[in-house]
Amino acid sequence: MKVTLISVYESIISYGLRSLSAVLKEAGFTAQMIFLPRETEGFRWEGFRQVYPGTVLDQVAQVAGDSDLIGITLMTNYFDNAVQITQHLRGCTKAPIIWGGIHPTLRPEECLQYADLVCVGDGEEALRELAEHMGHGQGYAGVDNIWYKQNGDAVRTPLRPLQPDLDAYPYPDYDLDNEFVLHQGRIQAMTPDLLLYYLRFPYSSEAVPSYSTMMSRGCTYNCTYCCNNALRGVYHTKWHVRRRSVGNMIGELKQIVTRFPGIQSILIGDDVFVIDLETLREFRDAYKREVNIPLFISGFQPPMIDEETIGLLVDAGMKQIRVGIQTGSMRSMHQIYHRPVKREHIQRTFAVLHQFTDRIDPPIYDFILDNPWETEEDQLETLYMLLDIPKPYQLYLFSLTFYPGTELYDRAKREGILQDDLNQVYRKFYLARKRTYLNGLFDLFQSQRAPRWLMAPLLHKNVRHLNLVWLPYLINGLFRIVQLVGAGWQALRHGDWAAFGRAFRLRVGRYLFRRPSYSASESG
Repeated sequence: MKVTLISVYESIISYGLRSLSAVLKEAGFTAQMIFLPRETEGFRWEGFRQVYPGTVLDQVAQVAGDSDLIGITLMTNYFDNAVQITQHLRGCTKAPIIWGGIHPTLRPEECLQYADLVCVGDGEEALRELAEHMGHGQGYAGVDNIWYKQNGDAVRTPLRPLQPDLDAYPYPDYDLDNEFVLHQGRIQAMTPDLLLYYLRFPYSSEAVPSYSTMMSRGCTYNCTYCCNNALRGVYHTKWHVRRRSVGNMIGELKQIVTRFPGIQSILIGDDVFVIDLETLREFRDAYKREVNIPLFISGFQPPMIDEETIGLLVDAGMKQIRVGIQTGSMRSMHQIYHRPVKREHIQRTFAVLHQFTDRIDPPIYDFILDNPWETEEDQLETLYMLLDIPKPYQLYLFSLTFYPGTELYDRAKREGILQDDLNQVYRKFYLARKRTYLNGLFDLFQSQRAPRWLMAPLLHKNVRHLNLVWLPYLINGLFRIVQLVGAGWQALRHGDWAAFGRAFRLRVGRYLFRRPSYSASESG
């Protein structure tokens, strides 16, 4: 029994896919993975989706052609990609195609219009049992979590209980045997060098190969824009945070850095990383002793942050932290997003992290823009808060996206704000903000080029009401040109034009291609 698993994500991390492959191999099945990152130039883009050339699809079909089962993992924004690959494979193989991931879990009937089967919820036990059934010629029936079509109708199966002990699963599969990647326009066998290349972002020599993993699944919060909110609608009270033990987590990290010494940092992408100080101390001690390379943790909310917690993590080796702020408006925070975050939590976060600026990189703060229920006053509360954040810092600015199953999706549907799921949600790029005057000011804060003496008058109501949408974008562009000219002048002085190229990629490339979160959440 041979199973091919395909990832359509821009990253080769695909934590869920690698976990499924490891479970299948542990059960004695043959599994291979195909990764289709977006590094390759020359692809046509339509909104969010990437249109794969026919030559690439033919190569995918060739690699997967002798499979007994083909799986594709997807989130909502990758729907078009999954459809394109599925439709092409239809004409090349008789193997049934199963879709899994967050979007099929939330929209199984829709996905069954394209796939033969859909995995609803966690897939490890379900896919293993499905492979066993198929290997014995028993078909698809009787496998919980696996929906399929019969006579054109969807056959729904019960939702199996969530595995409470995540240590029961093997480490994500990074064996590289039977692993393929789309590189420079063709599907190639994965090698250690290619793996390290794709563990960089944005795929440049200046970026550091970083290994990403998770210590938990789920979230204690129930933010109305997040997939955890939607998954609670699937699992109800049974949806909760499940964690791996510290020993299990450290075992994975120790194994990966031993096998691939070129990995220079670890990224932990949990929705909620910190549980208690005792566990955190255990993690710190084990990480320093067994791994001891720079650490990036993205799963933080402001109430979790205090001086002792951050001190323990910095002592462990944390060099970067990412915190979900989302808004400075308490009305938006509580009435729209339902986040249990207070203004004093946010102020404490800024103050505590600023104390560690000599030991960590500038902290990353997430904010959500383009909220149709926010007033100008709500947006101004956030902008004035940004005016007082101690530098240095980094901002990730997201455009609010109404993902299926979330409370905000349902509200936007009821109020007529959301009328075209395909174009307003599936094909929407969540980093593409609307071009407005206030969003332009957010961009200026993001670039941190404009000094406070300039930002304050730009926020004044007399200037705002002129609605000179182009003004903040022009200022931002001028500052960027000045920086590039400065970099070019320094390169000219030293006779090192390669330095100018590096400066250009670092300043422009990172501005255009800010690294997204690879946690489980489809958050705005």
